[in-house]
Amino acid sequence: MKTKFGFSSKMHLFIIVSSVILAIGLAVGIICQFVAGGFFNYGGEKADYKCIKVTYQTVEFGDEADLLEICDKAFADQGLSPVSTPAHGVTSIGGEYIYKFGTGVDDKKLNDAKDAINSEIRKAMGEENELVVSISALHSDFSVGGGVVDFNMTAVVISVIVVLHFIYFLIRYRLTMALAAVTADLHNLALYVALLAMTRIPVATSALAFAVMTVLVTVIGTSFFFDRMRKNCKNEDNRKLTAFELCDKSANESFMLNIVFACSMAVVALLMLVFMAISAMSLIAILAPVMCAFVCFVCCAYGTALFTPSVYSRYKQMGDEYKASHTRKTKERTSK
Repeated sequence: MKTKFGFSSKMHLFIIVSSVILAIGLAVGIICQFVAGGFFNYGGEKADYKCIKVTYQTVEFGDEADLLEICDKAFADQGLSPVSTPAHGVTSIGGEYIYKFGTGVDDKKLNDAKDAINSEIRKAMGEENELVVSISALHSDFSVGGGVVDFNMTAVVISVIVVLHFIYFLIRYRLTMALAAVTADLHNLALYVALLAMTRIPVATSALAFAVMTVLVTVIGTSFFFDRMRKNCKNEDNRKLTAFELCDKSANESFMLNIVFACSMAVVALLMLVFMAISAMSLIAILAPVMCAFVCFVCCAYGTALFTPSVYSRYKQMGDEYKASHTRKTKERTSK
Protein backbone atom coordinates (compact mmCIF):
# COMPACT_ATOMS: atom_id res chain seq x y z
CA MET A 1 0.00 0.00 0.00
CA LYS A 2 1.38 3.41 -0.99
CA THR A 3 0.40 6.92 -0.08
CA LYS A 4 0.58 9.99 -2.32
CA PHE A 5 1.88 12.80 -0.18
CA GLY A 6 4.25 15.66 -0.90
CA PHE A 7 6.73 15.19 1.94
CA SER A 8 9.31 17.60 0.55
CA SER A 9 6.88 20.49 0.27
CA LYS A 10 5.81 20.00 3.90
CA MET A 11 9.30 20.24 5.40
CA HIS A 12 8.66 23.64 6.98
CA LEU A 13 5.44 22.34 8.57
CA PHE A 14 7.22 19.34 10.11
CA ILE A 15 10.05 21.53 11.37
CA ILE A 16 7.53 23.88 13.00
CA VAL A 17 5.67 20.96 14.63
CA SER A 18 8.89 19.46 15.98
CA SER A 19 10.19 22.83 17.13
CA VAL A 20 6.97 23.60 19.01
CA ILE A 21 7.08 20.22 20.79
CA LEU A 22 10.74 20.68 21.71
CA ALA A 23 10.16 24.24 22.92
CA ILE A 24 7.18 23.29 25.08
CA GLY A 25 9.03 20.28 26.50
CA LEU A 26 12.06 22.42 27.32
CA ALA A 27 9.93 25.13 28.92
CA VAL A 28 7.94 22.67 31.03
CA GLY A 29 11.12 20.87 32.08
CA ILE A 30 12.89 24.07 33.12
CA ILE A 31 9.88 25.31 35.09
CA CYS A 32 9.49 21.95 36.83
CA GLN A 33 13.20 21.91 37.61
CA PHE A 34 12.62 24.87 39.94
CA VAL A 35 9.08 24.27 41.21
CA ALA A 36 8.44 20.52 40.96
CA GLY A 37 11.68 18.88 41.97
CA GLY A 38 13.22 18.05 38.61
CA PHE A 39 13.34 18.52 34.83
CA PHE A 40 11.67 15.09 34.56
CA ASN A 41 9.11 13.46 36.80
CA TYR A 42 11.44 10.94 38.35
CA GLY A 43 9.72 7.69 39.28
CA GLY A 44 10.17 5.88 42.57
CA GLU A 45 13.41 4.12 41.68
CA LYS A 46 15.02 7.30 40.30
CA ALA A 47 13.75 9.85 42.81
CA ASP A 48 15.44 10.95 46.00
CA TYR A 49 14.37 8.66 48.79
CA LYS A 50 14.53 7.61 52.41
CA CYS A 51 15.37 4.02 53.09
CA ILE A 52 15.54 1.44 55.82
CA LYS A 53 18.53 -0.83 55.39
CA VAL A 54 18.21 -4.21 57.06
CA THR A 55 21.56 -5.95 57.46
CA TYR A 56 21.54 -9.57 58.55
CA GLN A 57 23.94 -12.42 59.31
CA THR A 58 23.37 -15.74 57.61
CA VAL A 59 23.87 -17.76 60.81
CA GLU A 60 21.02 -15.80 62.39
CA PHE A 61 18.66 -15.73 59.43
CA GLY A 62 19.48 -18.71 57.22
CA ASP A 63 15.88 -18.51 56.02
CA GLU A 64 15.51 -14.99 54.66
CA ALA A 65 11.74 -15.40 54.45
CA ASP A 66 11.54 -14.98 58.23
CA LEU A 67 13.36 -11.65 58.06
CA LEU A 68 11.22 -10.44 55.16
CA GLU A 69 8.09 -11.34 57.08
CA ILE A 70 9.28 -9.29 60.05
CA CYS A 71 9.93 -6.28 57.82
CA ASP A 72 6.63 -6.54 55.94
CA LYS A 73 4.66 -6.68 59.19
CA ALA A 74 6.51 -3.69 60.67
CA PHE A 75 5.80 -1.57 57.59
CA ALA A 76 2.18 -2.67 57.41
CA ASP A 77 1.62 -1.77 61.07
CA GLN A 78 2.83 1.78 60.33
CA GLY A 79 0.85 2.05 57.09
CA LEU A 80 4.04 2.28 55.05
CA SER A 81 4.49 1.03 51.49
CA PRO A 82 7.93 0.88 49.83
CA VAL A 83 8.15 2.50 46.39
CA SER A 84 9.68 -0.67 44.94
CA THR A 85 10.61 -4.21 45.84
CA PRO A 86 13.53 -4.29 48.29
CA ALA A 87 16.99 -4.30 46.73
CA HIS A 88 19.04 -7.25 47.94
CA GLY A 89 22.79 -7.23 48.41
CA VAL A 90 25.31 -9.79 49.66
CA THR A 91 27.87 -9.05 52.38
CA SER A 92 30.78 -11.07 53.72
CA ILE A 93 28.69 -12.33 56.64
CA GLY A 94 25.23 -12.43 55.12
CA GLY A 95 23.35 -9.78 53.20
CA GLU A 96 21.12 -6.73 53.32
CA TYR A 97 17.74 -5.57 52.12
CA ILE A 98 17.10 -1.92 51.26
CA TYR A 99 13.51 -0.67 51.46
CA LYS A 100 12.98 2.68 49.71
CA PHE A 101 10.33 5.24 50.63
CA GLY A 102 9.43 8.67 49.28
CA THR A 103 11.04 11.74 50.81
CA GLY A 104 7.63 12.90 52.07
CA VAL A 105 7.13 9.87 54.31
CA ASP A 106 6.93 10.71 58.04
CA ASP A 107 10.28 10.06 59.78
CA LYS A 108 8.48 9.02 62.97
CA LYS A 109 6.70 6.19 61.18
CA LEU A 110 9.96 5.08 59.60
CA ASN A 111 11.75 5.16 62.96
CA ASP A 112 8.92 3.25 64.61
CA ALA A 113 9.08 0.63 61.86
CA LYS A 114 12.86 0.42 62.22
CA ASP A 115 12.58 -0.04 66.00
CA ALA A 116 9.89 -2.69 65.53
CA ILE A 117 12.12 -4.61 63.12
CA ASN A 118 15.07 -4.49 65.51
CA SER A 119 12.83 -5.57 68.38
CA GLU A 120 11.56 -8.56 66.43
CA ILE A 121 15.09 -9.46 65.36
CA ARG A 122 16.23 -9.55 68.99
CA LYS A 123 13.21 -11.60 69.97
CA ALA A 124 13.97 -14.08 67.22
CA MET A 125 17.58 -14.39 68.42
CA GLY A 126 16.86 -14.18 72.12
CA GLU A 127 17.02 -11.13 74.36
CA GLU A 128 20.32 -12.16 75.98
CA ASN A 129 22.09 -13.19 72.82
CA GLU A 130 25.06 -10.80 72.61
CA LEU A 131 26.06 -12.18 69.19
CA VAL A 132 23.04 -10.67 67.47
CA VAL A 133 24.38 -8.46 64.66
CA SER A 134 21.37 -8.32 62.36
CA ILE A 135 19.94 -4.82 62.54
CA SER A 136 17.96 -2.23 60.58
CA ALA A 137 18.87 1.43 60.22
CA LEU A 138 17.21 4.49 58.69
CA HIS A 139 18.98 6.51 55.98
CA SER A 140 18.17 9.49 53.75
CA ASP A 141 19.77 9.06 50.34
CA PHE A 142 19.75 10.99 47.11
CA SER A 143 19.57 9.67 43.60
CA VAL A 144 22.14 12.19 42.29
CA GLY A 145 19.96 13.76 39.62
CA GLY A 146 17.75 10.75 39.14
CA GLY A 147 20.47 8.13 38.74
CA VAL A 148 23.43 9.76 37.05
CA VAL A 149 25.19 6.43 36.46
CA ASP A 150 22.23 5.02 34.55
CA PHE A 151 21.90 8.21 32.52
CA ASN A 152 25.60 8.19 31.68
CA MET A 153 25.50 4.56 30.57
CA THR A 154 22.41 5.23 28.46
CA ALA A 155 24.15 8.22 26.85
CA VAL A 156 27.17 6.06 26.03
CA VAL A 157 25.02 3.34 24.44
CA ILE A 158 23.04 5.86 22.39
CA SER A 159 26.24 7.62 21.25
CA VAL A 160 27.72 4.32 20.06
CA ILE A 161 24.54 3.46 18.14
CA VAL A 162 24.44 6.89 16.46
CA VAL A 163 28.13 6.73 15.46
CA LEU A 164 27.75 3.20 14.06
CA HIS A 165 24.58 4.29 12.27
CA PHE A 166 26.48 7.12 10.59
CA ILE A 167 29.44 4.92 9.59
CA TYR A 168 27.20 2.16 8.23
CA PHE A 169 25.11 4.55 6.14
CA LEU A 170 28.23 6.34 4.92
CA ILE A 171 29.62 3.04 3.65
CA ARG A 172 26.38 1.52 2.37
CA TYR A 173 24.72 4.61 0.94
CA ARG A 174 26.27 8.08 0.71
CA LEU A 175 27.27 11.05 2.86
CA THR A 176 23.97 12.93 2.52
CA MET A 177 22.04 9.86 3.66
CA ALA A 178 24.39 9.33 6.60
CA LEU A 179 23.93 12.95 7.70
CA ALA A 180 20.15 12.65 7.36
CA ALA A 181 20.19 9.41 9.37
CA VAL A 182 22.03 11.06 12.26
CA THR A 183 19.62 13.99 12.05
CA ALA A 184 16.74 11.51 12.39
CA ASP A 185 18.37 9.85 15.43
CA LEU A 186 18.86 13.15 17.23
CA HIS A 187 15.45 14.50 16.20
CA ASN A 188 13.50 11.44 17.40
CA LEU A 189 15.45 11.20 20.64
CA ALA A 190 14.94 14.92 21.33
CA LEU A 191 11.19 14.54 20.71
CA TYR A 192 11.07 11.58 23.09
CA VAL A 193 12.86 13.52 25.83
CA ALA A 194 10.69 16.61 25.28
CA LEU A 195 7.47 14.60 25.48
CA LEU A 196 8.61 12.92 28.71
CA ALA A 197 9.26 16.35 30.22
CA MET A 198 6.00 17.77 28.86
CA THR A 199 3.68 14.91 29.84
CA ARG A 200 5.42 14.28 33.22
CA ILE A 201 5.51 10.53 32.63
CA PRO A 202 7.48 8.95 35.52
CA VAL A 203 11.08 8.47 34.44
CA ALA A 204 12.58 5.20 35.64
CA THR A 205 14.88 2.57 34.17
CA SER A 206 12.21 1.68 31.62
CA ALA A 207 12.27 5.26 30.28
CA LEU A 208 16.02 4.98 29.68
CA ALA A 209 15.52 1.62 27.97
CA PHE A 210 12.94 3.14 25.62
CA ALA A 211 15.31 6.03 24.87
CA VAL A 212 17.74 3.46 23.49
CA MET A 213 14.82 1.74 21.74
CA THR A 214 13.88 5.06 20.11
CA VAL A 215 17.28 5.28 18.44
CA LEU A 216 17.30 1.60 17.44
CA VAL A 217 13.85 1.80 15.83
CA THR A 218 14.96 4.98 14.05
CA VAL A 219 17.98 3.15 12.65
CA ILE A 220 15.75 0.44 11.20
CA GLY A 221 13.10 2.90 9.99
CA THR A 222 15.60 5.08 8.15
CA SER A 223 17.01 1.93 6.55
CA PHE A 224 13.59 1.26 4.99
CA PHE A 225 13.44 4.75 3.50
CA PHE A 226 17.03 5.02 2.28
CA ASP A 227 16.95 1.54 0.81
CA ARG A 228 14.07 2.70 -1.37
CA MET A 229 16.02 5.87 -2.19
CA ARG A 230 19.01 3.88 -3.39
CA LYS A 231 16.90 1.59 -5.55
CA ASN A 232 15.01 4.51 -7.08
CA CYS A 233 18.25 6.39 -7.77
CA LYS A 234 19.56 3.38 -9.70
CA ASN A 235 16.36 3.05 -11.70
CA GLU A 236 16.83 4.55 -15.16
CA ASP A 237 13.15 5.53 -15.28
CA ASN A 238 13.75 7.97 -12.40
CA ARG A 239 16.71 9.79 -13.92
CA LYS A 240 14.62 12.82 -14.86
CA LEU A 241 13.03 13.20 -11.41
CA THR A 242 14.13 16.11 -9.23
CA ALA A 243 15.54 15.56 -5.75
CA PHE A 244 12.17 16.46 -4.22
CA GLU A 245 10.22 14.12 -6.52
CA LEU A 246 12.61 11.25 -5.88
CA CYS A 247 12.37 11.73 -2.10
CA ASP A 248 8.58 11.89 -2.24
CA LYS A 249 8.42 8.74 -4.32
CA SER A 250 10.70 6.82 -1.93
CA ALA A 251 8.94 8.16 1.15
CA ASN A 252 5.53 7.16 -0.19
CA GLU A 253 6.80 3.66 -0.94
CA SER A 254 8.27 3.17 2.55
CA PHE A 255 5.61 5.10 4.50
CA MET A 256 3.35 2.20 5.47
CA LEU A 257 6.32 -0.04 6.22
CA ASN A 258 7.64 2.50 8.72
CA ILE A 259 4.23 2.99 10.34
CA VAL A 260 3.49 -0.73 10.57
CA PHE A 261 6.98 -1.46 11.95
CA ALA A 262 6.68 1.18 14.68
CA CYS A 263 3.18 -0.02 15.61
CA SER A 264 4.34 -3.64 15.67
CA MET A 265 7.21 -2.79 18.00
CA ALA A 266 4.78 -0.92 20.24
CA VAL A 267 2.47 -3.95 20.41
CA VAL A 268 5.38 -6.30 21.17
CA ALA A 269 6.65 -3.99 23.93
CA LEU A 270 3.13 -3.69 25.35
CA LEU A 271 2.61 -7.47 25.40
CA MET A 272 5.95 -7.99 27.13
CA LEU A 273 5.07 -5.41 29.76
CA VAL A 274 1.63 -6.96 30.31
CA PHE A 275 3.13 -10.42 30.81
CA MET A 276 5.63 -8.93 33.26
CA ALA A 277 2.79 -7.26 35.13
CA ILE A 278 0.82 -10.50 35.31
CA SER A 279 3.82 -12.33 36.73
CA ALA A 280 4.37 -9.53 39.23
CA MET A 281 0.62 -9.17 39.90
CA SER A 282 0.87 -5.40 39.50
CA LEU A 283 -0.79 -3.61 36.58
CA ILE A 284 0.01 -0.22 38.12
CA ALA A 285 3.71 -1.03 37.95
CA ILE A 286 3.65 -1.13 34.14
CA LEU A 287 1.66 2.09 33.59
CA ALA A 288 4.76 4.29 33.26
CA PRO A 289 6.61 1.84 30.95
CA VAL A 290 3.52 1.55 28.75
CA MET A 291 3.32 5.33 28.40
CA CYS A 292 7.05 5.49 27.64
CA ALA A 293 6.61 2.80 24.97
CA PHE A 294 3.75 4.74 23.41
CA VAL A 295 5.77 7.99 23.30
CA CYS A 296 8.80 6.13 21.92
CA PHE A 297 7.03 4.60 18.95
CA VAL A 298 4.94 7.69 18.17
CA CYS A 299 8.20 9.67 17.90
CA CYS A 300 9.74 6.98 15.70
CA ALA A 301 6.71 6.73 13.40
CA TYR A 302 6.50 10.51 12.96
CA GLY A 303 10.25 11.07 12.74
CA THR A 304 11.09 8.31 10.26
CA ALA A 305 7.96 8.35 8.09
CA LEU A 306 7.35 12.11 7.86
CA PHE A 307 10.14 14.32 9.19
CA THR A 308 13.19 12.48 7.82
CA PRO A 309 12.08 12.25 4.14
CA SER A 310 11.12 15.92 4.08
CA VAL A 311 14.45 17.02 5.54
CA TYR A 312 16.50 14.64 3.41
CA SER A 313 15.06 16.20 0.26
CA ARG A 314 17.15 19.30 1.09
CA TYR A 315 20.23 17.22 1.85
CA LYS A 316 19.86 15.50 -1.51
CA GLN A 317 19.24 18.78 -3.33
CA MET A 318 22.41 20.25 -1.86
CA GLY A 319 24.33 17.09 -2.72
CA ASP A 320 23.07 17.11 -6.30
CA GLU A 321 23.91 20.81 -6.71
CA TYR A 322 27.42 20.24 -5.34
CA LYS A 323 27.93 17.25 -7.63
CA ALA A 324 26.70 19.20 -10.67
CA SER A 325 28.93 22.15 -9.77
CA HIS A 326 31.95 19.90 -9.27
CA THR A 327 31.30 18.14 -12.60
CA ARG A 328 30.95 21.47 -14.41
CA LYS A 329 34.20 22.82 -12.97
CA THR A 330 36.00 19.58 -13.86
CA LYS A 331 34.79 19.82 -17.47
CA GLU A 332 35.88 23.47 -17.66
CA ARG A 333 39.39 22.61 -16.43
CA THR A 334 39.58 19.70 -18.85
CA SER A 335 38.46 21.81 -21.84
CA LYS A 336 41.18 24.34 -21.13
